[in-house]
Amino acid sequence: MNQAEIIASKEWFPLLDVLKKEKGTSVFLGATDSGKSTLAKFLIFNLCRIGLRVALIDADIGQSFLGPPTTIGLSVFKSDPNWELVLSPPDLFFVGATSPEGHFPIHLKGVIRMVEKAASRGVDVILVDTTGYVLGDRGLELKRRKIDLISPRFILALQTSEELEPILETYKDNPLLSIFRLPLSEHIRPRSMEERRVYREDKFNEYFKHSVTQGLNIERFQIEGEVLDPNGETLPLDWALKISGLLIGLKDSNDETLALGSIRNYSDENKIVRVFTPLGDIEKVKTVQLSSFRHILFNEEQKP
Repeated sequence: MNQAEIIASKEWFPLLDVLKKEKGTSVFLGATDSGKSTLAKFLIFNLCRIGLRVALIDADIGQSFLGPPTTIGLSVFKSDPNWELVLSPPDLFFVGATSPEGHFPIHLKGVIRMVEKAASRGVDVILVDTTGYVLGDRGLELKRRKIDLISPRFILALQTSEELEPILETYKDNPLLSIFRLPLSEHIRPRSMEERRVYREDKFNEYFKHSVTQGLNIERFQIEGEVLDPNGETLPLDWALKISGLLIGLKDSNDETLALGSIRNYSDENKIVRVFTPLGDIEKVKTVQLSSFRHILFNEEQKP
């Protein structure tokens, strides 16, 4: 991607001088289709051009672009990023849902984990892209909790009128935090629900395109999380593992997400669950993280 492909509002450019001088962590706020990802790309492209190391934490678990949906991604950029050619996969944190609603604790855990990891890598600027879940009491609560945990230097607020003011009001007198109210790019086009669904499908298929089916003896792994039925009741483990297409996280001994997997089937007799995953070295897996998210993959249907 080059600068000509990033169509920015003129009000975005002064932000570059501020971040160049102050550096630190910035949190993006904005409703769905407000252009947060476009702003992130604009900042990364231009800050890298002047020699800064920039970390992007993509916490938009429904419309992620660093990793597959249901995950928080982290990438560090040292030079002009080419968004079409991923040289190395991002670090992932598996949330197991495409919306933070009902998943606040694990979503917040993942965001702060990625912020700490980015800071440990000696970056100059950390950008935290968030979901469009900003309205109502629950949206307000999530964003406030996220900001309080991260303690950012800047809030970058993309709004069309005053929809973010209930969140921003909380921090207006905080001397350690600066708020930038930014207009949307004139070229941002709202996406339909169908377009957003297709985008998620494409991201899942891209992630799983080189996957194979592997057998895991479930008795050898620590099991984390739970699977809920449509009524919110916890399913017994043996039932949950029989749900074809159930998405799981495969984690190592350091609680780091190695990869995602999609359950194909489970044998009660030998306790083997067959999982479709891009992870090659299955021996590194120590923990299986369950979720209630089920997704049938196109690629999965094509491979044994």
